[in-house]
Amino acid sequence: MPRAALWLPFAAVSSFGFHLILRLGDDRVIAPSRVLRRRWASELCALAREFDVIAWKLADTHLHIVVLGTLTRAEELIRRLRIWVSAALRPGVPLEVQRTKPLAGQSHLESAFFYVLRQDDHHGVETDLHQDSSAVLDVLGLRVLSPELAGRVRERLPRLTRPVLLSLLGVAELGEAVHVQVLADAAAAAFGLVDMEGNRPLVVRARRAAVAATRDLRPSMVADALGLTPQAVCRLRKADVPTSDMRAVRLQMCLRIARAAPPLFVREPAATAYE
Repeated sequence: MPRAALWLPFAAVSSFGFHLILRLGDDRVIAPSRVLRRRWASELCALAREFDVIAWKLADTHLHIVVLGTLTRAEELIRRLRIWVSAALRPGVPLEVQRTKPLAGQSHLESAFFYVLRQDDHHGVETDLHQDSSAVLDVLGLRVLSPELAGRVRERLPRLTRPVLLSLLGVAELGEAVHVQVLADAAAAAFGLVDMEGNRPLVVRARRAAVAATRDLRPSMVADALGLTPQAVCRLRKADVPTSDMRAVRLQMCLRIARAAPPLFVREPAATAYE
């Protein structure tokens, strides 16, 4: 019997989980700029709070997601993601499913996890220096948008170690030191934000975390880094900030110092959408 005839029935009844691969209809680069990478990351983190996602990664022209559960749940995740792409990004082409591969068990889950998160090495992509387009940030606590994903990984992949995860970031170790020169971008990245402009609740939360992470610095230094007044910094320092928020900002600062290689190009595209 042909392999396809064996694979399809298994896909229909599997309840362990699935490795999903999706592409835009014209097979363009799916997230060519930091702006788009963070917009995708914000939505994928939101979905990871509702679905049993274990890993996700934007490669050059495609998206990988590893999700536990039934085919019905995987299809619902895909449906929700398609709606968001069409409404929020408006690429002019649909998000298409390239493959829905059932996971055969625990060892398959482990191999799929690493395969997905090592996509940059697999394809020779070097443009996402700080891994905005990878769930590895969430697993390691460098992004705070989907703590459920990190907890899920700890439960389902108990043999996974921190040094192995850090290798996916391209670093051997990562501390929590303060580097005020990269504070604004580190705080934005920790919360999946494009920048620190405005007063949306998530931006305010990111500012509070940034100020708490640099509490030993003079208010004027922090104010200059965040585009605030020293008085605003002093007010923000009175807020209660979760330790995980402050830690994420400090880890992001250290990542930027550790991975400070020059970009491949003079500048990256400034597009905020596909239009």
